[in-house]
Amino acid sequence: MKKYINALGMMLLTIVAMTSCKEEEGTTPGTDGAPAITLYEYTVEAPEYNPDNDVRIRIAANNQVSEAYYLAETTADKKAHVEANGETGYMTYVVENGTKIEGISGESNADITLTNLQGEYTITIVGVNGSNMASQEVVFTGLAWEDVATGTYVFGTTSASGTPAATILGQSSVSTTLQVCTTDPTLYRFKDVFGEGYSMKINLIDKTATDSQGEYQFFRVPSTLTSYTYGSYGSISVSDIGYWQGNDAFVTDNGYESGMYANHNCFILIAYQVSAGALGYGYDEFIAD
Repeated sequence: MKKYINALGMMLLTIVAMTSCKEEEGTTPGTDGAPAITLYEYTVEAPEYNPDNDVRIRIAANNQVSEAYYLAETTADKKAHVEANGETGYMTYVVENGTKIEGISGESNADITLTNLQGEYTITIVGVNGSNMASQEVVFTGLAWEDVATGTYVFGTTSASGTPAATILGQSSVSTTLQVCTTDPTLYRFKDVFGEGYSMKINLIDKTATDSQGEYQFFRVPSTLTSYTYGSYGSISVSDIGYWQGNDAFVTDNGYESGMYANHNCFILIAYQVSAGALGYGYDEFIAD
């Protein structure tokens, strides 16, 4: 499994903050006499929440909204309700069957966090002013996972450059479970490999190669936050060399790939990074039981 790689020049990088914000389309709250709401979707952070299945939504209301309600249903269920009752009828359904949002009254905003959503959900928020109603929605797909193989994840004891991963993390290996996403057969994760709630996702791509252990399929490792810190530099994250260097060709064409064999053993070529730059890069391994 050991592969030869050329020295890769180190460069200082700033890790993109893991929390993201996305404004949902809708009417910007104003003072036009009609109720209006705007929604902002936020990615939650581990370990308090699970980004795979939890989502935070901020509701901003104009001064014509006296109260607001939310309801989360599978997208299929919402579609059926709308087809049966129409859009206005569905808004009434949300008010009657949903949850009132505390803190919304007049020009105001409030946050709600929904947890353990598995599959595609539509979260509908309805702002009310007497008989007038306005609604917006957020579609969120929660991931569900199935076990593929248990095994041992080995942190690199040698590094192509910088500090070995085992030295960075203070341990040489950890037991983990390789899982596949039930809705995406190309998406896998090593569950809790960097601490409880800190799994590492990998994405299989349509490229294969063969070495002394057989044929393997390439995969990518997007930026992943770990539970570990490094001195005064703060949190450690990992990603494959292509994401680190901002150039996919490092992985697809230049020999810095990660790979999965038919028996689910994996070699993982990743860079360990902090806000000031990379601590080192080299091979980790997953050895299936």
